[in-house]
Amino acid sequence: MKIVHRRRSERGQALAETALFALLAVLMAFGLLAWIPTHRARTAATAAVYACSQFLSQSPDPSRAQRNAVNVAWRTLDADWSATAGVQYRVQVSAPGGPGLPGRCLVSFQAPTLFNGLLGLNEGGWNNEWFLSRSETWKARWR
Repeated sequence: MKIVHRRRSERGQALAETALFALLAVLMAFGLLAWIPTHRARTAATAAVYACSQFLSQSPDPSRAQRNAVNVAWRTLDADWSATAGVQYRVQVSAPGGPGLPGRCLVSFQAPTLFNGLLGLNEGGWNNEWFLSRSETWKARWR
């Protein structure tokens, strides 16, 4: 007596693998798109903190330097090029204590989380970008 083995079709397995791969590809795409607001916010914060530190280091008057540094940081953050709608920012500036001493610029940001309901992510915390800036001694001696 001869036993006949029927060969099973692999069609069902291929459909399951394709569906799983498609689901993973969609989740990866959403995950990568969710990083865009954070990346843009970090870029804008880095530009603002750099501009802030430049103004802080080049002004002869510490209180005026602090005011100018805060203003230039906010103007950089509010610029049209940044495209960071929905991002919350905080700017803090510590003016140099005297000629040649360091000052500090800090920009904190919190970017919205895209696809939060779909990906089940928690709301992100505050991130910081900061620079220390030593006042230029020859300018700080101006009176």
